[in-house]
Amino acid sequence: MSVGFSRAGIAIEGVRRTDLSSEGFMKDIGFGYNERLFSGGFRSHLHFARFKWVSSQVRRLNASTNSVIELGCFDGKLIGFLPSEPDRYVGFDANWEGGLDIARNRWAGHPNLVFKEVETPEQMNLRPNERFETAVSMETLEHVPPPLIDGYLETIARHLDGYFFVTVPNEKGPLFLAKWTVKRLFSKTAEKYSVGELINATLGRLRYVERNEHKGFDYAELVRQLEKHFDVIDVSGHPFGALLPRWCCFSIGIIAKPKRNG
Repeated sequence: MSVGFSRAGIAIEGVRRTDLSSEGFMKDIGFGYNERLFSGGFRSHLHFARFKWVSSQVRRLNASTNSVIELGCFDGKLIGFLPSEPDRYVGFDANWEGGLDIARNRWAGHPNLVFKEVETPEQMNLRPNERFETAVSMETLEHVPPPLIDGYLETIARHLDGYFFVTVPNEKGPLFLAKWTVKRLFSKTAEKYSVGELINATLGRLRYVERNEHKGFDYAELVRQLEKHFDVIDVSGHPFGALLPRWCCFSIGIIAKPKRNG
């Protein structure tokens, strides 16, 4: 069963690294996932916000990015938002829409940047002594089948010495209802909810909502799962997190560090 990391299938070549953190980057790469989410406008602002959040938190915490592991890397866009290119980067993705193909083409001349296709935690196949200083997973864990989440978290914790930066969507409360209503009225992407599920999701009672990727996803439950393997340092909303309470934010950012026995 696929973890559902990737959402695009387009070709890219000859794009400058400095273009990766700008909307100008998107103009060079055709159509698909990147065009849907990153080609301009308010939606693009919301999706670029997670990259900017990771970048700002890495700098705020002075986190080392010499070695980075990313779960749900798609086309490796994160690399352009790091302070410098890592000495070693391993990105994992299910490659549903060709994101890894883009990444491997774009970074072909960089042997320190490795992209691997996985659909289960076991397929990550990291060496027992392989260590990373920073881990990242953006808008990915909501797509992972619930039975597989713990395996991914345990694997990352076992190989991580530093910070784990996670972003996931906010799929509950009044903001959820507003997002769903807009999708329902203006696009064909709104998930199907019963009246009871809409009420329960708006009230934050997601245990009564059928789980299907974004639908029924509860970031608070993910935090509880993370706490099995990590010390959770911070949970905050973005964008606008400095101005609005978490329940008003489109995405949730989580910062954690692996637990160490003794």
